[in-house]
Amino acid sequence: MQTSRPPLESPHVTTLGEAERLSTELATRWLGMFAAKDWRGRLELLNQVHEQLQEDLHDLELYSAVSPLFIRKLIERLSNGPVHSLAQAHIYANSEDEGHRRAAGEWLAAHKSAVISRH
Repeated sequence: MQTSRPPLESPHVTTLGEAERLSTELATRWLGMFAAKDWRGRLELLNQVHEQLQEDLHDLELYSAVSPLFIRKLIERLSNGPVHSLAQAHIYANSEDEGHRRAAGEWLAAHKSAVISRH
């Protein structure tokens, strides 16, 4: 499924400050589409956005800097609440925020049998 995506202001980012700026731009542009979905839908959309971001940036190191910042900013704008599902845990686990990653790990540890049965 191809989703239409908002255009990026600049596909070439070279500094951490620019990674912060690009991640803020991405979170702002995509927030409405993510807010309209449940966590499973958000994970699917996030995977699509990440694929496109990798293509647009042509730089794995830069992508690796922008992605966790983007995810943190999305979580902060969407809920920033406790983890309640596997899809939400997957998203939180990739956030730049240590608290988000911890919450994902705690949820995954507490629901180990449910996680294993889904794979």
